[in-house]
Amino acid sequence: MSCSTCPPEACFNGCVDITADACVRYTGNDSEELDISTGDSLLTVENILIEKVVSFLDGTGIDITINPSYYCTLVSQYLPVGTPNLVEVLSALVRAACNLQVQVDAVEAELAILNADYDVDCLSGVTDSSDTHAVLQAVITKLCVVEADLAALTLDVDTNYVKLADLDALIAAYLASQSGAPTQQSSKMVPFVAYEYYGSLSNFDGTGAGILANGFNKVYLCNGLNGTPDKRGRVTVGAIAGVPPVGIGLAPAVNPANPGNPNYALTGTTGANTVTLTPTQLPAHTHTALGTTVVTLNDPGHTHAIGQSGVTGGGGTIAVGNTSPKDIQAISNTTGITVTSNTANNVAITVDPTGDNVAHSNIQPVIAAYYIMYIP
Repeated sequence: MSCSTCPPEACFNGCVDITADACVRYTGNDSEELDISTGDSLLTVENILIEKVVSFLDGTGIDITINPSYYCTLVSQYLPVGTPNLVEVLSALVRAACNLQVQVDAVEAELAILNADYDVDCLSGVTDSSDTHAVLQAVITKLCVVEADLAALTLDVDTNYVKLADLDALIAAYLASQSGAPTQQSSKMVPFVAYEYYGSLSNFDGTGAGILANGFNKVYLCNGLNGTPDKRGRVTVGAIAGVPPVGIGLAPAVNPANPGNPNYALTGTTGANTVTLTPTQLPAHTHTALGTTVVTLNDPGHTHAIGQSGVTGGGGTIAVGNTSPKDIQAISNTTGITVTSNTANNVAITVDPTGDNVAHSNIQPVIAAYYIMYIP
């Protein structure tokens, strides 16, 4: 007889087929949490308890009741909707911790960059290896100093300087305030610059110094006096000596390293109004014949035949030496006389010279002017 068909009181007596715990009934109180009721078979209760224990062991059966407001946003994003169990809570915490670790690593990397050595340059109280906070504080301190200096500079400019847009009006007002006094020409001039001047010499005294009453105070004629260069009768050329960059960039036409180019120094003078050419300055040339060329003839020796009266041809010789007058020996001959020069002779023919050796003008077209200079 199967145990399942036995009456309860005989379940353990005489059962041939044993079905474990099938005949034992739970007689305890009902448990809603475990879903166990009185009268459930022991097998049912055991299975429920085993499932619960297993769920407790793996955490899936442990529900964590925590006020949702306690969860931060970082943890909440990893929790499911509803009441989470222990596994889900622990998983959310682990994932949130790993997320935080990633963020911490990123922050530490950024801090390593921020705390790298600086070039503090003009900052005070810090070094290149100071941390970011110290360097930033030094920057703030420096900025405050610069701000104070800038405020002082602004006050100084506003107090002691005028705007360029107001300059003309201020000058005009100043000139107008000089009642009756002549305007000094120096106010229009750059110091130490030679200006062409076509006015009257009555504005200057016997030394070339300007007269105050005429408006030429501290203005001088450039006559070599009163500290001025003497520009009378001279034109100006750019100085070379000592002008930087020395010897660099000079064109061949003006470079003193080339023959004929002067190394002009400040206030140095050179040049002439007229030039007389020497034979070495004449271009190479030749002269044509007909008395226009100096010709030198080289005579290696020659013979002249002197015929006897009524006789054709020549006969004996007359030797001509190289002394002066020539020694001539005559030898009678029925056929004539021959005169022989035994020594080579140079015969020079000179063409009469021409020209008056007069200098020619070397002046470019010019216009004369007085030169004046303002010397403070």
